[in-house]
Amino acid sequence: MSGGDVPGLQRRVRGVPGKILREILARRGMIEAPLYGASAQNLAIIRETRRRAPVLLNDAAALQILVCARAATQIGGAFAEAGVLMGGSARLICEAKGDRPLHLFDVFDGLQSESPEPGSAGAELSDHFGNICGQLEGVRQLLAPYGNVHFHPGIFPDSAASLGEECYSFVHLDLDLRSSTSAALRYFHPRMLPGGILIGDDYDDAVVRDVFTEFFADKPDTLIEWPWGQVMVVRSA
Repeated sequence: MSGGDVPGLQRRVRGVPGKILREILARRGMIEAPLYGASAQNLAIIRETRRRAPVLLNDAAALQILVCARAATQIGGAFAEAGVLMGGSARLICEAKGDRPLHLFDVFDGLQSESPEPGSAGAELSDHFGNICGQLEGVRQLLAPYGNVHFHPGIFPDSAASLGEECYSFVHLDLDLRSSTSAALRYFHPRMLPGGILIGDDYDDAVVRDVFTEFFADKPDTLIEWPWGQVMVVRSA
């Protein structure tokens, strides 16, 4: 073997552990994906957000929110999130939104101070989430460094009544329930700007998937299913 062959051999040898790792991950339903460019900075944002608040998203889903929110700043319009909980994903959006207004919709701790009427939307939320809820004041403090953030506590979409015909370029939904997800799509879809992006979490849940499938069955919008349990909708013109 000549000396000129050594670098090529070294590259092949270095690739062996990576190949083994990919095979192991594949058996577990996982992948190896190197990140480039600004992705290192994005991962740093995700790590810092996890340090400050619970983030119920894997890194791929969190990265998707950052990337799409940043892209949507070129469109105009407001940003929104329905289903805020502790504010982790809202902080990711804040890191990407620039000076765009961000509207946050959640019951927060409101259901803990009242007894919802049986059969109402509040009762359904209370039955599903129990004592798990975001604390409004805690989320306010978490997002205090960011400007143009607006809180709308209460049952959605009634909590959006004061916004009139606000238009949106980026929306993140994390609502779990069929009724809540359906109501959110009916509210946001006609208010989305052309090219606007809507990301739905829990798309691997059959109930949530059915809501999206039924709602978009007669619409020309593009739906992209991501393998980590999210769906992305790009609003048609």
